[in-house]
Amino acid sequence: MQLPVIDEEALKKSEANLRTIFDNTDTAYILFDSELHIVSFNALAQKYSEEQNKKSLVVNKFIKDYFAEERWPFIVQTLKKVADGENASYELNFTNSEGIVKWHDIRWLNVKNSEGKNWGFILANKDITEAKTLALERERITADLIQHNSHLEQFTYIVSHNLRAPVANIMGLADMLKDSDGDLDDESKHEVVERLSQSIKNIDTVIKDLNSILQARRPVNEQKETVHFKELCDDIVTNSYHTIIKEHAQLNCAFDEAGSLFTIRSYLYSIFYNLVSNSIKYRRTDVDPIITITSRKLKDKVELRFKDNGKGIDLEKNGEQLFGLYKRFDTSAEGKGMGLFMVKTQVEALGGTIKINSKPGEGTEFIIRLDLNPALPAL
Repeated sequence: MQLPVIDEEALKKSEANLRTIFDNTDTAYILFDSELHIVSFNALAQKYSEEQNKKSLVVNKFIKDYFAEERWPFIVQTLKKVADGENASYELNFTNSEGIVKWHDIRWLNVKNSEGKNWGFILANKDITEAKTLALERERITADLIQHNSHLEQFTYIVSHNLRAPVANIMGLADMLKDSDGDLDDESKHEVVERLSQSIKNIDTVIKDLNSILQARRPVNEQKETVHFKELCDDIVTNSYHTIIKEHAQLNCAFDEAGSLFTIRSYLYSIFYNLVSNSIKYRRTDVDPIITITSRKLKDKVELRFKDNGKGIDLEKNGEQLFGLYKRFDTSAEGKGMGLFMVKTQVEALGGTIKINSKPGEGTEFIIRLDLNPALPAL
């Protein structure tokens, strides 16, 4: 039996064509054997490795050398799943040397031999920065539109309720004066004038509130600086000293893990001040108010917690309207429902989030998370 003649030239040409395709794709590929040693890779994979790991890919080298120690357990777990036939894909981001956040789509593929057993793995790495940036921008625009719609609804409520009522009152009182033809005695005239004055003051108050809200929602152009949380607490104690002493309030601050944040000082002070004032205002009558403010550093955020031993809030009943404008759930203390609304507005202006844990009679805890760095961290 005559063996077929192998055209070595054609074989070399075919391999060269495959290598050309392999090296000019928009995805980086690395082939590993079952012992996790590098078998082959394309030019883009080499480029990514040098840019991101500051290491060159080398055939026969163990792949663990290219991963951070703390990430290796995740890689081993992923490879076990892939070897068992599961798909593995996820997104990663990192900030390059120019400060630009890059996004990559990562896929691990199982390579089987002719007997269907695992022979090795392929790591596919594709730059999806442009698509991801567009998607994130769409999400941001959608979130902004939803928020703006909510703000418009709140402003509509203010105009229809908090402005129209005093305006209607003024119009009615003005008609009363006009139609009286001098029939009103001095006492009645004085009462009408007093009511007119009060209605005008109510309108002025609403206009001032609207101005405060618009100021809080305007683009943040104020200079950012490193703000130390302890200094904010010291300022609040100084500025509220009379109230704190009068109500026997105790303010405990612990910022060992995260002591500062690069942000807008006036906004953060307002957030601290409003939450501390709120805790004192809605204290329980049978115990002295104790307010504890702590911080901790998350991977890419700073978390601030404001916890008190006050009256607490029924979240099942009032949770959805808690941060609403002019929403009040406890009329035992003076207020008009602006404090928590302004806190949420300013937290969101700083790009943060706020949530609450509370039960009636067990106190309240506000949890605020603010970005530690403006750029997204590498995962």
